[in-house]
Amino acid sequence: MKKELLPVTPIILAGGKSTRMKENKSFVQLMSKPMIEVVLEKVTNIFSLPPIVITNSFIEYSYLGVRLEKDIFPQKGPLAGIHAGLSYSSTYQTFIVGCDIPLLDPAFIQYMLYQDDRYDIVIPSEDGYTHPLHARYSKNCIHFIEKKLKQNEGKIISFFPEVNVRYINKVEITEFPFAWQSLINVNTPEDLKSVQLILKSLFKI
Repeated sequence: MKKELLPVTPIILAGGKSTRMKENKSFVQLMSKPMIEVVLEKVTNIFSLPPIVITNSFIEYSYLGVRLEKDIFPQKGPLAGIHAGLSYSSTYQTFIVGCDIPLLDPAFIQYMLYQDDRYDIVIPSEDGYTHPLHARYSKNCIHFIEKKLKQNEGKIISFFPEVNVRYINKVEITEFPFAWQSLINVNTPEDLKSVQLILKSLFKI
């Protein structure tokens, strides 16, 4: 896969309480390895810049051998994770992805990365539902996110009206055969089983 031309830092959010999974989603086994390792391998192959993992549990993730950073606004949920990723990134644009999205599609992500640099957010949107943990964000978002966090607003899309957003619509998404897989979150044991079946069919195992 060709590396992207624009410098974009991949950010993996490895926080959350994993209440529906009932164990840390990062370390559930997927293809005989922890899911965080599957996601890490994917982003390493897609991006030319090294990833940053946002986590408040350095000890658990130190074995990965990648840069780890903590939330600047602790206990504020994924919006705080996005804020931290943007703050620590050395590039203007970042790609934020959750640790529970293991079927990342390089072609679809490349399409998102090549959208005009003037957009603060490039995000898939299907039937009114957005995918904020599979999206490109610019550093211009930092101020607006901080304002929401200081107001104890944790909803990710709360600051979207204040920035320039490019929604990747359903028609565009369907142009990529594996884009729908790229947007699958593993939140429950049932989700995990479904993803395992997809992987088995892809690798014929």
